Amino acid sequence: MTDPAAPNIPVVRVGVSGLPNLTDSMTIGGAYVLVAETPSARFPLLAASLSSALEQGLPCTVIVPANPEQFIQRIDSFVPLDAVTLIANKSLQLFVMQNEFSKAMFRFGADAFAEEMEEFGIPENSYLIFDQADELLSLHDISLALEQISVLGKWFAQRRITALLVFSRVTEANAGTINAIMDNLSGIARLGGDKDGLELTFDYWQSPEGAIAARHYILLTDELGLYQASTKSTPLELVSESEPSSRTDAPDTASARVFYMDPDLGSLAKLTPGGWQYADTLIGMMHASRNLPTATCILSFQHDTNLRQLAEAIHTLRLTLGRKALLVVQEKGASLRYQNEALLLRLGVNLVIHRDVPTSRLTLLLESIRGQVFNRNVDINFEAALASVVPTMLRGYLMPTHFVREVETIFKRSATLDIPCALIIGTPLPDTPMEDLLGNIALSRPGDLSTASESECFIFLNACPQSVLLATVERIVHGAIDTVFADVKFLVHRDEINTELAAMTRSAALGSVPDYTEISRTWVAALPATGSSVPNVQQPTPSHVYLDKLSTAPMGNGVSATTAPAPTSPRSDVSDLRYIPPESPHVLTDGEWTREEATSTNAKPDTLGQATSFGRHSAPRAKRSSIARPQSPHGSEATEGTSFLGVNIRH
Repeated sequence: MTDPAAPNIPVVRVGVSGLPNLTDSMTIGGAYVLVAETPSARFPLLAASLSSALEQGLPCTVIVPANPEQFIQRIDSFVPLDAVTLIANKSLQLFVMQNEFSKAMFRFGADAFAEEMEEFGIPENSYLIFDQADELLSLHDISLALEQISVLGKWFAQRRITALLVFSRVTEANAGTINAIMDNLSGIARLGGDKDGLELTFDYWQSPEGAIAARHYILLTDELGLYQASTKSTPLELVSESEPSSRTDAPDTASARVFYMDPDLGSLAKLTPGGWQYADTLIGMMHASRNLPTATCILSFQHDTNLRQLAEAIHTLRLTLGRKALLVVQEKGASLRYQNEALLLRLGVNLVIHRDVPTSRLTLLLESIRGQVFNRNVDINFEAALASVVPTMLRGYLMPTHFVREVETIFKRSATLDIPCALIIGTPLPDTPMEDLLGNIALSRPGDLSTASESECFIFLNACPQSVLLATVERIVHGAIDTVFADVKFLVHRDEINTELAAMTRSAALGSVPDYTEISRTWVAALPATGSSVPNVQQPTPSHVYLDKLSTAPMGNGVSATTAPAPTSPRSDVSDLRYIPPESPHVLTDGEWTREEATSTNAKPDTLGQATSFGRHSAPRAKRSSIARPQSPHGSEATEGTSFLGVNIRH
């Protein structure tokens, strides 16, 4: 199977036999989280997923906290891997975290870690598994965790790396953070056990064929110890006591009634078992499906679809048909915005089928959700929910006081569904007048606003998930952020944004504020389709050490494995990695690797042999904002050597 958006790249599988494509596949470049509530239960899933990717010819990278030989042995016990050959031909790369990795992530930021992964040559169009990724994100600090996952998610998406981050030590205290970062992820799944056995729960999951939420599966094991998904319903899927029946058995496919609005599905209806009936309007759909609690309704979303009417029809169908009915929205020549998709899923939709999914796969998608019971509470104020996704009709530049009023109005409207918003505060480069900067900002969506003080530019983005925030801003300002702003802050929490709005209101009350209305209009009208008048400046590359790359497979049983040291210059190709014998003196110029640093206290032994830590001279991390940005390695503060991940060298 391939992603319709990238037909030449294999799709990564979760690794559980019997799962439908909607939950078994991952979108290319997506960041996914697996919370292993039963940590030891993760290995069969990781083994099957890794093996499937390797069999499809997809380059794979695995990052582990320690003892890579133990990880390979556990994987090999389920699916035999020729690790020596795979590492030799670069189909598989293994990296080991260094001491105090979490402290390094806090001090230098996720952006520097992403740069280091790129230095080590983690390939594009590949699969990355980060096992025990609990130290990758600062789960005790929601704001910092949001920064980190936003930067990493952007890097994965740019390089089309599908990433699976496995957390094995998540506590109840961290649950709020995991939920908070969901907007930056393509999916979250939980693996744990209860009285019915092992269970895999998908809180939210995006696949090449659509998005689903709240899906639960009981896991069984086959003769190899790998997982198989059972069709047995979990307790979360049971119908509430207020409903007439609590049976969750799926209806027989042949007798199921399917109602559809897309006339192009007529040919498919003739070839598919069951009673398919065409309904040309939403009213017709609701009338035809009445009194059929197990009906399947396929509604269409097109360019001319009225969102309010579609949402109202979905909410009415869910309330009248009950939890067993299957409600599907098929995108037809148009795509739902993020907030609109969230609204429909909240009001009762089981599945949104993306516009790129061919019609021939529709029956398989319907079969994959057959028997599902909708378990979210739909007793919601419809008008309030709809208002959450309907922005103000204004867009573009506003005077500061008007800007504040409009943002506050949007906040009030979007409170019901907690639609994500962001405020970007940037200081222009010294040689860029504020008029030029405002004129270069292209805002086309209602609810996206801008304003400015004498020294700072403010951009408010409504319903913008953090996973695409940086890319969206760079598109709006027609250039990389560091080529447009001398300094920039990203605020994604409403209390932080409200603080800035209050400060803006006080400044406006104390004195005159500049009015760029006419200048902004003139520049927007003359704005070219592409390009920017701001010169493109190469961003500096951090030079911190995070990863230890194994050059041969860990063998275990006391046999150590050799490793290749990190690159000697930023962004050098993996083929440039050189082995430095520990006994030979090697003193390089400033900014390169130094042999003396190998004797630092960060050096640590492990089961692979003597671990030697090499450090780089780097500037301390600058004060962070809500979204981390690459910091220059040549700061004004005193530098010091730092080690994040050791380099294992066989003596």
